Amino acid sequence: MAKCIAATADVTQFDNAIIGEGSLVEPDVTAGFRYHQDCGPTSIGKNAILRKGTLIYGDVHIGDYFQSGHYAVIRAFVRAGDYCTVCNHSCIEGGTRMGNAVRLMSGTYIPTRTWIGDHVFIGPRVTFLNGHKPGRVRIPPRGPTIEDEVMIGGGSLILPGITIGRRSFIAAGAVVTKDIPPRSLVKGIPGRIEPLPEELDCDMDLEFMIQPVDLWHPEATLSSSPFWPDDWPEHWQRPPSGQSPASASYPLGDGE
Repeated sequence: MAKCIAATADVTQFDNAIIGEGSLVEPDVTAGFRYHQDCGPTSIGKNAILRKGTLIYGDVHIGDYFQSGHYAVIRAFVRAGDYCTVCNHSCIEGGTRMGNAVRLMSGTYIPTRTWIGDHVFIGPRVTFLNGHKPGRVRIPPRGPTIEDEVMIGGGSLILPGITIGRRSFIAAGAVVTKDIPPRSLVKGIPGRIEPLPEELDCDMDLEFMIQPVDLWHPEATLSSSPFWPDDWPEHWQRPPSGQSPASASYPLGDGE
């Protein structure tokens, strides 16, 4: 039975979903959305975190320790492994396979018929495409294939049907127009392929990729230190009790 925080039956719906034990489900979450009268149920493993506004269709199967951000959308026929993350306002259009420890940052778009391997990081506002000549030539859609341990920087555009080889690194803002060999660095528009520098030719940081809880989990240690660097000229502190943030005085720090 999922643990629900501040959720009631009229705002959180999962009558067509099985959600594993130890999960945190915020208000206004829909899992197992019945998009068709004959659709199947959704299953989500244990210790999931489903943030407010998450919408997950029926016919979705996700492993343990899944995390969704606010207003993430996952349509039908999606299979994902353990420790996957789909952040705020990201959309998976259905018919997608994700392996273990796949992290989609905010605003990412994944179309149908996309294959994603294990330990893949996809930065914010990355767009995958699956149509070569949409509205002009009838070609079956086919999204990209992303092999294991690939890092895709924010704002990149990945064209239809291409394969990005294992352990490749796609620089932020790149437009990837063709198959990328394993262990490549891609940067620019259109993407230029270079050998992967030695400093990037290493295993993914599993502590970064596999996170049982996020920074905002109510059971996580609450601290401002992950957000406010020590070398900033101000330090974060709450206003005194009974004083509004707007009227509070925040002393400057010395960064030490």
